[in-house]
Amino acid sequence: MLPNRPRKFFAENKKQQAHKEEKIRNEAQDLAKQLEGKKVTIGAKTSSTGKIFGSVNNIQIAEALEKDGFNIERKNISIAEDAVKEVGSYKAVVKLHRDVKVEIDFEVVSE
Repeated sequence: MLPNRPRKFFAENKKQQAHKEEKIRNEAQDLAKQLEGKKVTIGAKTSSTGKIFGSVNNIQIAEALEKDGFNIERKNISIAEDAVKEVGSYKAVVKLHRDVKVEIDFEVVSE
């Protein structure tokens, strides 16, 4: 009778883990629906030709999203461009879960 007990314990743990994983994935999908179509505006100091002093990175995007009520870590945001150094519109990918990613638009404007 004892050898059967660890199998049941293992099966129950696996079932609970799958349930938690499903809950996390569903929350990420709900957040993705809220972020879908979201456009963020980031102000930067620029020269008269539209070049940015420095560059825009995932930290500024995370801060702009936080102002809109979305708490997303900067390490989960990746910018499609190598370096954003000019005023204009760009895209970034936000990874909310290993199965859930959403693309957001952001615009860099002169301050």
